[in-house]
Amino acid sequence: MRIAFVGDVHGCVLHALGALLAWQDNCGQRLDAVIQVGDMGAFPSLERMDQPSRRFAAENPAQHDLFRMLAPTGELESAIRRAMTLLPPVLFVSGNHEDFEWLAGLHGGAGVVPIDPGGAFHHVACGQVITVAGQRVAFLGRIEKPGKMDLDAAAYARLMDVEPGSVDVLVTHDGPYGMGRDWLGEPVGSPKLSRLIARLRPRLHVSGHYHHANGPRHYGPTVSFALAQLVYSKVNRHRPDQDNPQQRVTPGSIGVLDTETFLFEYVNDDWLAGVCGDEFDLAGATARSARDYRESRL
Repeated sequence: MRIAFVGDVHGCVLHALGALLAWQDNCGQRLDAVIQVGDMGAFPSLERMDQPSRRFAAENPAQHDLFRMLAPTGELESAIRRAMTLLPPVLFVSGNHEDFEWLAGLHGGAGVVPIDPGGAFHHVACGQVITVAGQRVAFLGRIEKPGKMDLDAAAYARLMDVEPGSVDVLVTHDGPYGMGRDWLGEPVGSPKLSRLIARLRPRLHVSGHYHHANGPRHYGPTVSFALAQLVYSKVNRHRPDQDNPQQRVTPGSIGVLDTETFLFEYVNDDWLAGVCGDEFDLAGATARSARDYRESRL
């Protein structure tokens, strides 16, 4: 089986679905599951976005696409419905740029809930351990930072009590301490997540948050990868080399795990550049994918 992992989406949900469809089309294989590592940009309205998210979305129109998915009409509604006949639902954990109260209100005691009427994106509550494509996967969102974005203490404690070696994959938004340095040269990452990885001893750890691909890194028996941001901003004031005026999907923002070999590989193919634009054409992408799928079965 194959599980795709997607980096920080920040509202560019149509690009996410388009990139997953493009992977299937170009690789000639179907995905069995998809997991997104947080900063989906899950806000129910523009008014409820935090200030940084609102500022970036003003300069990058595709970051408003999640709002369109929450109330789809016409061609978009049909395209989402068609996409979900071709792709598994996307499971995602909270990042540090989500509406935590809104997401919590959707759960009603359930560990996994859809956030959109088409069922394309499902939020997984922090601290959950669920079976995904035959693998035991643990989820812990947010980041280690005092305040509302901080790691959920109860969820962290639950995962620290899980039997070591009983989890195959750990998905977090933040990464372990010392995994890299920020643009000022300071070390980044979470000491608590370092301890969690050492306790759980999963075969694979996947994270996001820092917006660039980073891995493989080894922590005992665990191989760890961080994913790039799915669509870099049009203008990056700290990293001009990451300017993205055409709003293309970033190499290294998606990785795929083959559960038989347990080989994880970043997707860096040239065809990713075709998933682009301020208004990604999901209808066209699903039509092409459906046609290719039919022809492959003839």
